Amino acid sequence: MMLTPWDESPGPERLVEAWRDAAAEARRWRDDPDLTAALKAARSRLHRPPAAPPRSPEQVLADELRAARLVWADMQATAEGPARGAAYANLKRWEPGLFGYSETQRSTAGKIAASEAAEARRDAQERAEAQALLGSFRVAQDRARLATRAVQADPRARALADSDGTPQPNGRPAGRVSAS
Repeated sequence: MMLTPWDESPGPERLVEAWRDAAAEARRWRDDPDLTAALKAARSRLHRPPAAPPRSPEQVLADELRAARLVWADMQATAEGPARGAAYANLKRWEPGLFGYSETQRSTAGKIAASEAAEARRDAQERAEAQALLGSFRVAQDRARLATRAVQADPRARALADSDGTPQPNGRPAGRVSAS
């Protein structure tokens, strides 16, 4: 049977070189303050809930009218003076007239709906960027872990890494191959 490149295992030199490259990449992610800050921001962004789906202008009108009626009903029983007047003004702002909603009401609802749609798009973009950054960080971590395991599993590569004379990652003494 003839050996193909797929059947051959990489030489110890290639394993050690891949391990050093992967460990350097893992250290870069760990030691670079800009990358560290970006990772923290990405993690916190992904822990926040996603933005609510945008509402249509008609839904905005209905929701605002419902909220204004609830506030007005609450203010009639408890408040007096300016607070009650403000609740009444807000109710009149959103209540449809004799011929339905006015152009101003529809325009305001359209602006609110457009703002919510823009916020949802911005949120989706931020989440995608955060997931991509965390994905590339995880790839670098996994690559370092796998390269370390490969060097530790191959006695010749482990001996070569120990006898190389170059400092091990994290300043560990020779003889202790690690991922970071």
